[in-house]
Amino acid sequence: MSATNSDQRIEYPDAAGYPDGAGFLDEGTVTLIDEATAGTVREVDRPSADTDAEIMVHHHVDERVYAATIDGRQIASFRYDLVDGRIIVLTTTVAPEFRGRGIAADLIADALDDIRERGLHVTVRCPVVAAFIAQNLEYADLIAPEQ
Repeated sequence: MSATNSDQRIEYPDAAGYPDGAGFLDEGTVTLIDEATAGTVREVDRPSADTDAEIMVHHHVDERVYAATIDGRQIASFRYDLVDGRIIVLTTTVAPEFRGRGIAADLIADALDDIRERGLHVTVRCPVVAAFIAQNLEYADLIAPEQ
């Protein structure tokens, strides 16, 4: 699944956790899909060349979130639920001022790498992660067999 322009609306399951309940992606999510599928995963550790701060990815198990932070501020998240031994990927968000820098793709890749190391499979409800996996088939083996 991918979006080629912001006018295209892609239907997604309402169970994905998006607040509008209309069954369509909002403009911010379409932007994240475009960012997550822009190319290969690259190492992203600085928000720009003008800063010394690094972007760090943390896994908050109790909150069921992988979070990208800079200087202690959460700038992106990959939220999930754990059901019957598999990860249900719910949403991926990036603060608007940090979009377009590859943070979404890097966060998704880090989260999926960790999930693989933990020996778990995923059921994807997040359209951003679905698009990322479709573009990066090396993660396709993580999809739960029933999906």
